[in-house]
Amino acid sequence: MKRSTHCRWVRSECGWVTQSTMDAQSEAACQTDVPTTMQQEAQVPTPSTATDSPQRTGAIGKISTVSGSNNPTIVGSNVVNFYISPSDGAGVLPQTRKPDQEPRVADLNQEVGYKTRDILRKWYKTTRSYVQLNPGVPDDQRPIVGIYTKLRVRTKKGSVEEEYSDEIVYSTEYDKIFKDWPETEFNRAILFGIGGVGKSTIFDKIAYDWADEACEILKRFTLVFLLKMCALFQESDLVDSTFDQLLGETSGVAKVELDKFIQGNSDKVLILLDGFDEMKTKTLDAASFGSILKALNRTAYRDCFICVATRPSHLETLMSKSLVQNPCTHIEVLGFTDEDVNEYIRKFYYKDPDVVNALIQHIAQSNTMHDFASNPMLLLLICLLWREKKQLPKTTSRLFTEAVDNMFTRKGYSSEDASKTVIAIGKTALSGFISADQNFSFQKDEFEPNALDLALKAGILTQERVIKDLKCHNNIQFTHKTIQEYCAGKYLQSVHLSSQGFVQSTVYKVVPMGKFQKQLRQLCRSVECIVSNEFLLRFCCGDNKKCMTDIVTLLERKFKEHDQPGYMYQKAVTQAISRQCFFESQSKKVPRCLTSYSLIPSDIEVNNNTDFRIFIYVLEIICRSEFQVSQLACIETMKVSDVSSVSGLAFAMGYMENLSHLMLWSCPLVKGELEKILSSLKCNNLLTSLDINGCYTLRGRAVEWAPHIKHLTSLEKLEVSLSQLESTDIEHIASAVHDMPKLTDLNLNSNNSLGECAAVWAKELPKMMHLHKLDLSWCNLTQSDIPHIASAVGNMSSLAELILEGNKSLGGCAAVWAKELSKMMHLNKLNLSWCDLTQSDILHIALAVGDMPRLTDLNLDGYTSLGGCAAVWAEELPKMMHLNKLDLSNCNLTRSDIPHIASAIGNMPKLTGLDLRWNRSLGKCAAVWAKELSKMMHLNKLDLSYCNLTRSDIPHFTSAVGNMPRLTELILLGIGQMG
Repeated sequence: MKRSTHCRWVRSECGWVTQSTMDAQSEAACQTDVPTTMQQEAQVPTPSTATDSPQRTGAIGKISTVSGSNNPTIVGSNVVNFYISPSDGAGVLPQTRKPDQEPRVADLNQEVGYKTRDILRKWYKTTRSYVQLNPGVPDDQRPIVGIYTKLRVRTKKGSVEEEYSDEIVYSTEYDKIFKDWPETEFNRAILFGIGGVGKSTIFDKIAYDWADEACEILKRFTLVFLLKMCALFQESDLVDSTFDQLLGETSGVAKVELDKFIQGNSDKVLILLDGFDEMKTKTLDAASFGSILKALNRTAYRDCFICVATRPSHLETLMSKSLVQNPCTHIEVLGFTDEDVNEYIRKFYYKDPDVVNALIQHIAQSNTMHDFASNPMLLLLICLLWREKKQLPKTTSRLFTEAVDNMFTRKGYSSEDASKTVIAIGKTALSGFISADQNFSFQKDEFEPNALDLALKAGILTQERVIKDLKCHNNIQFTHKTIQEYCAGKYLQSVHLSSQGFVQSTVYKVVPMGKFQKQLRQLCRSVECIVSNEFLLRFCCGDNKKCMTDIVTLLERKFKEHDQPGYMYQKAVTQAISRQCFFESQSKKVPRCLTSYSLIPSDIEVNNNTDFRIFIYVLEIICRSEFQVSQLACIETMKVSDVSSVSGLAFAMGYMENLSHLMLWSCPLVKGELEKILSSLKCNNLLTSLDINGCYTLRGRAVEWAPHIKHLTSLEKLEVSLSQLESTDIEHIASAVHDMPKLTDLNLNSNNSLGECAAVWAKELPKMMHLHKLDLSWCNLTQSDIPHIASAVGNMSSLAELILEGNKSLGGCAAVWAKELSKMMHLNKLNLSWCDLTQSDILHIALAVGDMPRLTDLNLDGYTSLGGCAAVWAEELPKMMHLNKLDLSNCNLTRSDIPHIASAIGNMPKLTGLDLRWNRSLGKCAAVWAKELSKMMHLNKLDLSYCNLTRSDIPHFTSAVGNMPRLTELILLGIGQMG
C-alpha cells in the first residue's frame, strides 16, 4: 500500500502540471509561449505578448492572486499546494484521496474558471465599480451603485430595417432585454445609441450586477468579460486582451487554461465589447482578424454570448458579412425620461436636497434644458456646472460652448480643437438651414475630412446607414438639431468676423464682403424661417455685439409695413427674437435700431427661467438709460409663471405706469419679493387685477405682504389661489382690502388649509363689505365650515355670487349643512359643482334654495351620482321656484332621466336656461327622450353640447323644439358624424 501524500503541482507557462509531468517535459518547451486556440485560427501571425507590442495596449491594471477556499495558495513563485474542495464536485480532500489518485483535467479546468470568476468579481466590485464624473479630475468619481440611473431601451430581432418592438423597457430589466438567451440562436447583440446616451455605463452596470450576484439571468454566466475596444486592434486576441485589461500578469491563471475553459463552457461566458466605433483599427481586413472579431462573426467562441456597443455610425460595419450579421438582437438606447432625469439629479446631489430641488426646477422651466437633460452625458455636464456655481452659464450660447468643449475634452481633444471643428462643420450645418427644404442629413463629401473625423469621435456628429432607391447610404447627422444650429451659428459668426476684418488665420478664413448679409437674408426669408432659425440666430449673436446689431437691425426692418397681413403676429415674433439675440450678445447698450418699442411689447408673458432672465436683462439695460426708460410705460399686462425667482422684477415695475393686469403664477415669492413688487406699484392708478397663483411661500406670511395691497387703489379683482393660505392669513387680507371700494372680486380657491377651521377665519369676511363675488372652491371645506361661512356671507349685503366648487366633503351630508344656505339671502348665484352630492342631498338643497328669493342661478355640475335615478330626485326641483338658470352638466344623465327632469322643469315657470352638457349617455337615442323637451315650455335657452349626439338625433330635436314657443337658443356643439 502506497503512502498517502499531497499531490504536488507546479505552475508553468503551459499551465498547472504535476511535478512528474514537469520532469518529463523539456525545460525549453515549458518556457515557450503556447498559442491559444484562437491564435492558431487567425490567418495572420498573432502579435507578440511582449509589453511593448502595439496590440497589447489598453491594460487597465494588475490583479494580485485572490485567496479563498477555491483558489490555489501560492508558495514561492512557481510551486503551489493545490487542494480541491468537494463542494465544487471537482475532487476530494487530500486526506481522503487515494495515494495513486491524480486530479482530473476537467477538475483543473473548472478551477481555472472559478479562479478567474473570483478575480473578475473583485475587479468589477472595486476598481471598475466607480463612474468618472469629471474626466479632468481623476478622483472625481462616484460608486456606480450610487449614481446609476436606469435608461430606456427598445429591442428588435434581426436586421436594421426590421421593426422595433413596441415595448420600451429599462436598461436594468435584463430578463426582458436578454429574454431569448440562451433558448434561441440570438446570442449576439448590438447595443447602440448616440454619443453620451449611456452605453458604456450600461455595460459597467451589467458587469457590476453580475459580480454582485444580484440578478438571476446574469447568474447563468460563470464569466463576464468587459473589454474597452478603444484599446484594441482588429488583430487583438480575446484571452490576451482579457489579461491586459482585467486579469493582469500576476493573476496566477494561465492563458492556455483560461482559453480551454472558455472553449469548454462557451454557453456560460458573456463578453461585453464597449465602443466598437472607437477601435484603433479603422479599416478592417477580415484576413487579419484576431479572436475578438472572429468571435463577433462566430468563427471563434461561437457559443459565447456577446454584446457589442457602438454609435449608429458603425452599425453598418457591424452588420456586414465579416462581422455580426443576423441573427442578432438590436438594442437601441433612448436616454432619460423626466422622471429619470430627476432621479439622476437626486443621486448626484444626494447630500443636498435643496440643490436637487433648485436644479430640477431650473431644468423644468427651460425648454432647452429640458431637452438637453434627456442625454445622460449632457445631464452630467449640467450637474457638474451647477455643482461648481449653483447656476448654469448665463446664456444658451455659453452653455452650448461649454457642453461641446466637454464632449471634445472627454475624448482627449482641446477647446481649440473643438472651436475649429465646430466652425468647419458649421459651414455644412448652415447650408442645411439655408436650403429650401432645410436639410438635416448629409454625406461624407460635404465635410472636411479631418473635421468630420473629430466631430464623429466627439459625438456631435453621428453616422448611420439608410436604404434609399434600393441602395445603402451613409448619412451624417448632428446628434441634435440644436447642435446643428449651434455649429451653423458659430460658423456664421466667423463669417461676420472675417468680413469685418477680425480674421484669425488659425480658425477663420477670409470671405468676400457681404457674404454674412446674404446668408442672413436667406435665413430670414419669412417669419416662418425666422421662427425656425431662432436658435441659430441666437448662437450667432453669442457674446458678439456686432453680429447682434446686424441681426436685430434686419429683423426690425423686415416687417415694417403696418398694413400687410399678419403684421401684429410678425412684429411680436421679431420682437421676441430680437430680445433673445440682445441677451445672448450680453451687450451693455441697446443698439440704436431698438430704441423704439421693439424690445418691450404691451402684453408680456414669460413662462420659464430662460425667458425671464432675458426679460430682466432687457429691463436692466433700459432702466439705465433715461432716454429709453419711457418704453416701459407701454406695458399693459404681464404674466410671469414657472420661474425659480422673480428677483430683479420689482425695480422696473414703478416705470410700468399703464400696467393693468399682473399675474404671478407658480413663482416662489420668498420673503420680501412680493412686498417689493407691490410697493413699486403703489403709484399705479390703472392696475385692476392682481392674480397670484401657486406661490406656496406666501403661507402664513400675509401679515407681511397683505398690507401693501391696500395701496393699489384701482384694484378690482384679487386672486391668491393655490398658495396654502392659513386661517390667520385671511384676517390680514380682509384688513387690507376692507376699505377698497373698487375691489369686488376675491378668489381664494384651492387653499386646502382653510378647511375645517372656518370658525376662525370666516368672521373676517364681512369686513370686505364691497365684495360682489367670493370664490372658496377646492378649499377642503367640510359640513362644519358651512354654518360659519353662511353666517358671514349673510352679513355681506353686496355679495351676489359664492363659489363652493370642488369641496367634496360636502357630499352625502347636505341634511346637516344645506339649511344654512338660506342665511345668505343676498346671493343670486351659487356654485355647488363637483362637491360629490348624492340624490339624497337634492331635497335639502332644493328646500334651502326655495327660501332664497334672490338666488336665480344654481350650478350642480359634476354630480355623476344623479344619473339613472332622476325619478327619485327630479321631483324636488320645482321647490327652487326662483331659479332662472340650472346647470346639470356632467351628471351622467341617461335617457330614462329626461322625462322626470322635463316634467319637473315644466313646473318651474321662472327657469329660462337649462345646461345639460357632457351627459354623453344621451347620444344616439334622442328618438326616445327628445319628445319630452316640449314639456319645458318656459325655456329660452337649452344647451345639449357634447352629449355624444349624432346627426340621426337632430330630426327629433327639431320636432320637439317646434313645440317650445319661448326657446330661442339651442346649443348642440360636438355633434358626431355617425347616424
